[in-house]
Amino acid sequence: MLLRTTALLMGALLVSSACGSSRTYPEKGDGDYDLKAMALTANELPTGFEEQDLGEVEFDNAAWAAFYGVDNVEAKQAQLDAQKRVRARVSTFQPAELGKLFRITAISTLYENPQSASDSAAKYACGLPIDDKEPLSPFAVPRIGQEANGFFVDNVTESGLHLIDTTICFRTGRIIHSIQQTGLPGTEDVALAVRLAEKMNEHVNAFFDGRAPTPATP
Repeated sequence: MLLRTTALLMGALLVSSACGSSRTYPEKGDGDYDLKAMALTANELPTGFEEQDLGEVEFDNAAWAAFYGVDNVEAKQAQLDAQKRVRARVSTFQPAELGKLFRITAISTLYENPQSASDSAAKYACGLPIDDKEPLSPFAVPRIGQEANGFFVDNVTESGLHLIDTTICFRTGRIIHSIQQTGLPGTEDVALAVRLAEKMNEHVNAFFDGRAPTPATP
């Protein structure tokens, strides 16, 4: 797989934020990670956002490869297998009324080991379905989890609509968590993405500590 031209810069951002948390995340069996318990809830989103019913919310590599829009889905699946990706859980939220911010998506992706998860954040756009050659524009983020990074992606839809994704990823053990906002230019809100990432990290810590997460404040 081709590495992105921004990989080194993203790696530097990861290093700068990697020492932010001294806690550890003991490894469990693949089936023992409750990704649903780590997910955001609608109460934690901005007012007016509602969780969408996706039907299927967990995706193995075969299903995830189809989201890349490539001609050879089997080859993409093989790349995901080689990156030691196991599965992911997706939560998507949309505003009740159409606005400039179209969607907020939260994804937790489990890898075979912590190093594979770290490599995904530094080299493979946090495992998100983004074309390998798509340029990323990194930005600095505060220390969340064991390491964190952020980047913007410009997208132009087939209809010519210009969209911007604002993404923050952070790692806890062998899981990469991603918060992605999709909207028109000018809707980039890094502060909101940071708040959501920090709230998601609270859910993760609660799961590993064996306690219920703190309820969201309306």
